Amino acid sequence: MPDPFFQSDKKRKRPNRAGPSRANGGEGRPLPYGKGQKPKSSRRVEKDEELSSDAEGEGGGGDLDSMDFRAGREDIAFSDEELINENETAAEKRVRLAKGYLAKIRDEVEAANADTNYDAAEIDRELIASRLLKDVAEQSGKIHLLIAPHATSASTRFLPTSPHVPTSAALTPKYLYVSTKRGSIIRYATSTLKKIGKPFGQAAGEGGGHKGEILCVAASEDGKFMVTGGRDKTIGVWNVQGDEPVWMTALKGHKDAVTSIAIPPLNNPSHHILSASLSRHLALHSLATLSVIDTFFGHQDSIPSVSTLKPTLAVTAGSRDRTCRWWKVEEEVQLVFRGGGKTKSDQSGLLPEERKERLGGGWTEGAEPQKDRKGKGRGKEFVEGSIDVVEMLDDQHFISGGDSGSISLWHTGKKKPIFTQSFAHGLSDLVESEEHSLTGPRWITALAGLRGTNLFASGSYDGQIRFWSLDPSMKNFTALPLTIPTRGFVNSIQLLSYPSTTIQASSFSDAVAQNDQTGKKKSEIYIVSSVGQEPRLGRWMNDKGAKNGILVGRVELDEDGMKMMI
Repeated sequence: MPDPFFQSDKKRKRPNRAGPSRANGGEGRPLPYGKGQKPKSSRRVEKDEELSSDAEGEGGGGDLDSMDFRAGREDIAFSDEELINENETAAEKRVRLAKGYLAKIRDEVEAANADTNYDAAEIDRELIASRLLKDVAEQSGKIHLLIAPHATSASTRFLPTSPHVPTSAALTPKYLYVSTKRGSIIRYATSTLKKIGKPFGQAAGEGGGHKGEILCVAASEDGKFMVTGGRDKTIGVWNVQGDEPVWMTALKGHKDAVTSIAIPPLNNPSHHILSASLSRHLALHSLATLSVIDTFFGHQDSIPSVSTLKPTLAVTAGSRDRTCRWWKVEEEVQLVFRGGGKTKSDQSGLLPEERKERLGGGWTEGAEPQKDRKGKGRGKEFVEGSIDVVEMLDDQHFISGGDSGSISLWHTGKKKPIFTQSFAHGLSDLVESEEHSLTGPRWITALAGLRGTNLFASGSYDGQIRFWSLDPSMKNFTALPLTIPTRGFVNSIQLLSYPSTTIQASSFSDAVAQNDQTGKKKSEIYIVSSVGQEPRLGRWMNDKGAKNGILVGRVELDEDGMKMMI
């Protein structure tokens, strides 16, 4: 039976049973035998023979079922990964990918423990299960390593950049990039911390670049792209895969200076970036297409800081509108968190709402401010007037800092901070005079958290970088005894975890090189901070005794902490 696939849907004409007539060029009805009938011509016989030979030749039979349509084709050899069943369902595909991932994890665990003298299947299953839980937590951005209490000390090295005032820094496994107020980018080799080449980044000829100050820099973790933002309202995209950075394009869309750029490290195959500016809006870009995807409005003042872990989530600081906004990019939804809390020099944390007299007599419910014997309020009161920096910790928590010197911990389920550490970097004299004295809190200029852990750091201009530990309950945090001395304005901080061989031990002090223990652990915690004589976005304060440069450090852990990093 012929295959119905090859049957035509067109209706065939009814065959002419009477045969060809003379009117249509035929020979008409055949005459009876012997009455004027002529034999067929030789040309007609040859045509019949050709048709019969084509129809009955080898490999050209008229039966479609017996025809070989793959004759003359060569089979291509596919690997097991490329050979996929065309009838595979979505559930079967997930099972196949999961089995492949388990096999990969099993091989990595066996390779990591090849030197051990045990052969227990139960231990292997426990190791694989713990590794899977760790990978799931890392991919989701959740805090899963409580490593902060195990941080004991830090070894540092200062890289001077004078007379350039550094505004931001980005560390990658290959290079360290530093942006400056002079509109240039300084590059260092990560392994040796030595300067490479001349500063670049300024627009010169057809090479491309910025015009004016470069206020922020960010780099992808895979080392493919570097992104910069400046006073010229543009976002510069650089290809840094090769030995020399190559200017790709300038992304435009902001109407004022670009103040902060964040590249999501998780689930970001298209290299999406988020940028904030003084023009009060947030923009989402794609480095794959070099275009703007979407723009988000909501803040009533400039946005000095943006932080993100995933392309679908971001948190921004609204400066003097005293709000933080949590952006859900896919849903185009924003959650508003109100700041502006009050603090006093003799109390810790935010003050409760004060009692206010109502019309008609009486007082509203609330706690009455404490007073001294003379009836005056004890301690000087400070009100948060600006939120300048934010840092996302996981998909539900973030921290913020502002001009009141307070560091606040927020949860997406509450509109107010769940915990506030007031005067995190102490008080300073705003007016230096013998007759008059005016003190005020040192505002928080930089925040950075180590992804997936409860460790974060803060910077100001009190001469040191402080480390903090989140409580396992995620409801408060405490200060660690670990600090890094540095004089000047801390304009940016970056905390990263890289393999122990990323920066050579000899790049730090000799004492650290002698007591080096990197051979016992596979990863290290590195901190990179830009320190200058003046703030990043202005020159309203200046410390002539400070040095401009980059502080690169390595956080040392105790034995229990070293086991967590393995």
